[in-house]
Amino acid sequence: MVVIDVRMLSGFTPTMSSIEELENKGQVMKTKVKNDHVLFYLENVFGRADSFTFSVEQSNLVFNIQPAPVMVYDYYEKEEYALAFYHIDSSSVSE
Repeated sequence: MVVIDVRMLSGFTPTMSSIEELENKGQVMKTKVKNDHVLFYLENVFGRADSFTFSVEQSNLVFNIQPAPVMVYDYYEKEEYALAFYHIDSSSVSE
């Protein structure tokens, strides 16, 4: 099982309906939202490329938003992981 741990950008929260939809459509096995992280649990991902999206809402106005990490790791062997960072262009945030 693979876990994707997405830390939310400062001032943003996940839209729960979009998270639940991923589970309902079978795109992810399970999801968990805790603190400022969204955890996605996936099975059978080895040897194939896959993608999914979810929505977020800006809950607080934050200036100078810094990149946030996304960690992908094996649930059973957490020492094997990949780490990347994502950011948002402030001009793409709708008011």
